[in-house]
Amino acid sequence: MAFDQIIGQENAVAILRNALRNGRLAHAYLFLGPEGVGKILTALTLAKAMNCQSPPEEGDSCEKCPSCLKVNSSNHTDVILLEPEGEVIKIEQIRDLQRRLRYRPLEGGRRVCIIDSADKMNAPASNALLKALEEPPDGTHLILATSRPHLLLPTILSRCQWVKFRPLTSSQVVQILQDGHSLGAEKAYFCASLAGGSAGQALALSNRVDFQRRLEWVDMFSDLARKTTVEIFDTCERIAKEDEEVNDLLELWKLWVRDLMVFKVQLGNPAPPPGEGLINHDLRARIAEEAPRYSFDQLDSIFRLISDVQKSIAFKANRQLALETLMLGMKKKSGGKEIYSGRR
Repeated sequence: MAFDQIIGQENAVAILRNALRNGRLAHAYLFLGPEGVGKILTALTLAKAMNCQSPPEEGDSCEKCPSCLKVNSSNHTDVILLEPEGEVIKIEQIRDLQRRLRYRPLEGGRRVCIIDSADKMNAPASNALLKALEEPPDGTHLILATSRPHLLLPTILSRCQWVKFRPLTSSQVVQILQDGHSLGAEKAYFCASLAGGSAGQALALSNRVDFQRRLEWVDMFSDLARKTTVEIFDTCERIAKEDEEVNDLLELWKLWVRDLMVFKVQLGNPAPPPGEGLINHDLRARIAEEAPRYSFDQLDSIFRLISDVQKSIAFKANRQLALETLMLGMKKKSGGKEIYSGRR
């Protein structure tokens, strides 16, 4: 991928291309920004541009020469991508990297060492990396990528040139999912809405969650007012067993509440027409049917309940109890009567 195909990081790309064209590349970079916004993709693209044998213009890559093809296939001996083993980057990984740096680049170009999730280096690994940052071999450039720079040693931060990456817009995430991963428009839009500006998270969500599962969660939201207490307890017990499912469910419900509120606001205004700007825009007819059932105060209260439970779960509260409290509260806010039968 050439630089002009990187979406949403124009400022970071401009900094790197200018440095490459002017022969002023730093020996060490810190790429910092949210997860899944293109830091590693940009690092690999920079590595290609540094070693391209037939660049179409200065500071870019052709995507066709043997060097570019090797980087694309993760088979270039002078482009090293180091990732955590499990939860951490260990000192053995850094020592192995140091051994490789003793030798000149094998393919005659410039060596690029990319450390993904650099904040996961343990203390011995961090200290071992300092020597390479202080005395980098000729023709070698190190790129550290992180979303949590505050976890890196100050001495590491001070030895790197910082390049900041920003969250992507929803439309940019949609474009990446459609063009790069062949997702349909509706699914791409839905996943992008849940991803918080991260194409990586949106892609992971698209692989993890059946798009049609969203309809089940919307049904669950709509039916809460009619559910018995026992049915709610059973539902919470089932959902609480899956950590990711809980998170996705709560985010979907917040988006659904948001769409109901947007539709109600638009009903009172001449423009835009009701239904514009909905996240679940393919469910416009259902939103139009359900929105009048709620007042703004009810929707605001439900949204706050969901947000509070998300915070509780983030602080390791019991997921099942948190969900039970949430759903019973939502049932009450929706005007549902207390229906108890069977157990507890």
